[in-house]
Amino acid sequence: MKAKNMTIAALALLLAACGNEEILENNESGSTGKVHMTFTAGMPQTRTSLGEDGHVVNWTQGDLVAIYDGTETICKFEATEVSGSTATLEGEAAETDTYTAFYPYTDDGTLTLDNTAITFTLPATQTATAGGFAEGLNPSWAQATDGSKKLTFHNLCALAKFTVEAEGVTEVTLTANQESDALAGGLTYTIADGTLTATGSASRSVTLTGTFTKGEEYYFVVAPGTLTGGITLNYMGEGGKTYVKTTQKEVTFTAGKITKLGALDIANFTEALNAAFANAVKEFNSNIGWKANPDGTVSLDEYNKFQIIRTGATFLYLQNKNITSLAGIEYFTDLETLDCMDNQLTTLDVTKLTNLTTLICSGNQLTALDVTKLTNLTDLECNDNQLVSLDVSTLEELEYLWCDGNKMTALDITNNAYLVDLKCGNQQDNQQLTLTLWDTKKEFWDRMLDRHSDENSNVTTNVIEAPVNADHDGYEDDGETVDW
Repeated sequence: MKAKNMTIAALALLLAACGNEEILENNESGSTGKVHMTFTAGMPQTRTSLGEDGHVVNWTQGDLVAIYDGTETICKFEATEVSGSTATLEGEAAETDTYTAFYPYTDDGTLTLDNTAITFTLPATQTATAGGFAEGLNPSWAQATDGSKKLTFHNLCALAKFTVEAEGVTEVTLTANQESDALAGGLTYTIADGTLTATGSASRSVTLTGTFTKGEEYYFVVAPGTLTGGITLNYMGEGGKTYVKTTQKEVTFTAGKITKLGALDIANFTEALNAAFANAVKEFNSNIGWKANPDGTVSLDEYNKFQIIRTGATFLYLQNKNITSLAGIEYFTDLETLDCMDNQLTTLDVTKLTNLTTLICSGNQLTALDVTKLTNLTDLECNDNQLVSLDVSTLEELEYLWCDGNKMTALDITNNAYLVDLKCGNQQDNQQLTLTLWDTKKEFWDRMLDRHSDENSNVTTNVIEAPVNADHDGYEDDGETVDW
């Protein structure tokens, strides 16, 4: 009886052992040997947001870190318990002697990571964040050896700080004057010698976009290095105007260090044409003799303003050039034709271009357009914008008017006797437009409905009886008296 019981017990132990062996084998083949793991990340340098002193960089709950464990797949770890510059990182990885970590984690194919080198991308366009930098910036790395789970992170990039003292800032760009220098883009860090080098996708400019608050500090995250040719800083302020300053002096950005760029204010900057605008003009008119800044902007100093007048043409075609502002167009005083359709303009000041006969600005985001001083206009095409009104009462020579696809509710053409082509309907959100015209123009309007039925939909006419001299029909008193 005793022997029988011992046999049964031995059999049970054998079956249990076989079961455990199967579980272990399945674990190795099914989950590549990765197990739940916890790392501790701490000083001296960490990553997410600047502390109140403007220097210490703290972790943020939910930060994602990439960890290399010797397998083909980069492991994703998340910051869970966070206390200032220390954090607990949790995820799954394989047991090994050496771990290399990198912040931020990404699975978009731009990050490669092993125990010898890290290749990543620092964005050339960054989001403005008051008092610091945006989430996912400020790359840092760490390495744990001998099976340790303690990670001491080190910043791979530098910070460039400035204060906003100007009004209406929407964009700030920092550029290395020398084309071979890199501030962002593809970068590779070699762990053995601690060098960071640019790849073929590097950029010598970094741009901050978003909402800027006057009096606040903002930071570029940039690749470290010595820029022997100096730097250029420009910002876009009120009315879409660009302001620039540049230095040819050598500037050094050091990883883990903050370089002060000073304050953005009109007093220390020069008004300029923005780079997209200037490049488009130069592409269209290669004879223009201005001197451009290293970042492509063109300072509106006396020399360059004279060159615009001297070599500027009477017509300018700037279609689909990704231009956000035409501030400075007022110096192109000889223009008779301006075509800037299909850009990203939100404002357009053409009040000083009194020689214009043709203005084409359709396909932008204009909310207002003052053309009352352009009395020589014969062709105005401002369709597909965001205009809520349009005053053409002073454009007595106007022949072509396209203002369909906006947000207008009314249009008065009683002073436009020479109109031969009109598109004014199909306003956004099915908005009904009321068109005011003389009864002598009713036949003309009926023709426009037949010719441009889609562009003239949702239009109600307000037909009023024409005076004797309306549309230049009948006699007018010219005010002259015979001198006998």
